[in-house]
Amino acid sequence: MSAASRAWIAAACACLGGPATAAGEVPFEATLAVREVVAFTLLPPCFAVGALTGSGRATSLGPVSAVSQDCINPLGEFDPAAGSYHFASTGTGLVFKTVDGSVVHATYSGTLSHRAGAPHEIAGHFVITGGTGRYARASGGGTLSGYEDISGVVLGVGQVVFRGSLVMHTMP
Repeated sequence: MSAASRAWIAAACACLGGPATAAGEVPFEATLAVREVVAFTLLPPCFAVGALTGSGRATSLGPVSAVSQDCINPLGEFDPAAGSYHFASTGTGLVFKTVDGSVVHATYSGTLSHRAGAPHEIAGHFVITGGTGRYARASGGGTLSGYEDISGVVLGVGQVVFRGSLVMHTMP
């Protein structure tokens, strides 16, 4: 992870409640197969709203399922065949759920960019904002990347990979 990414994550974590005593920082990588159902509002603040579900595996968490909702806006003119989009999590953000029922919460934002003859490319950042149980004071974050085939316009399918770090904090 670059120094700029670490600084961005540290600043975001400070805004989310200040420093805490770190019990340990571990690499975090989650690969999710995702499905997104899109509802078009055609109005600000969200041109469209996506309901995302996914499943996969995350280092430090094991098998996970995930749910989120995001706000989607076109970058430039709306073109369902060749457009690019900005997206950002809304509400509770992204929720990774482990097999034991624990959750890790994260927020994210990025771009979904058109590629001729291929699924749209996903690029962005995520910030871990806590969770439940042993993840209640978790922080961290990193980058996200992947692809999504949005040729169905209201249904997208693809894969998203989250890479960064997960920091576990002890209670003060």
